[in-house]
Amino acid sequence: MTTPLKDTFLSTPPLPLILGSSSIFRRKVLDIHKIPHSTLNPNINEGKKLWDIHNSISKSSLIIELDPSATALAVANAKMDALLSRWDNTQPDTLLVTCDQVVSWNDEVREKPRSEEMCRMYMTSYTEIPAETHSAMVVAKTRDRNRAAGVDVARQWFHPIPPNVVDQLIKKGDVMYCAGGFMIEDDLMQPYLAKRDGTEDSIMGMPVLLLEELVTKVMQ
Repeated sequence: MTTPLKDTFLSTPPLPLILGSSSIFRRKVLDIHKIPHSTLNPNINEGKKLWDIHNSISKSSLIIELDPSATALAVANAKMDALLSRWDNTQPDTLLVTCDQVVSWNDEVREKPRSEEMCRMYMTSYTEIPAETHSAMVVAKTRDRNRAAGVDVARQWFHPIPPNVVDQLIKKGDVMYCAGGFMIEDDLMQPYLAKRDGTEDSIMGMPVLLLEELVTKVMQ
């Protein structure tokens, strides 16, 4: 499991911090790092937003042929736009954080699997080529709408995952809600994790060092 940062200033954030996400995995990362926060769901249709931004994508395509970092950043910004449009400026100044993640593999960009068959195909493909996660984040101050954004990229290699383990992961269901159809924090996955470039919290979609950097920028 991801190791907490020893000296993160976000353990006492400069303003109240709201994570604009329904992801239990991102909330878990913040909890592990002891970063106080509350949550607010941006309530946007991510698939529709991608379609609106890139209307050339075929709805039947299994692979989104887009730049992975730009795609994740576009959705994270759309989530922030949705939250700010509903924000009551009479409320105290607050830090809003929105995120999105896509996974690239062999120059293909993968969002959340749309079927068990797609998820199974995703997981079995990572033996030969690593999964590359593109974790986009946007931080904004609600009072002046000052905004900063960035993308952290990490790579995860896997040992061959037995078909019965893949079936168990799909049956549990969590991988169906993860970009690229995998989650490294599940106990079933631990024996099959190989080399990693980057941090565990980045693979999980919540790069804490990037969060620190963006909070610092919007507070200047």
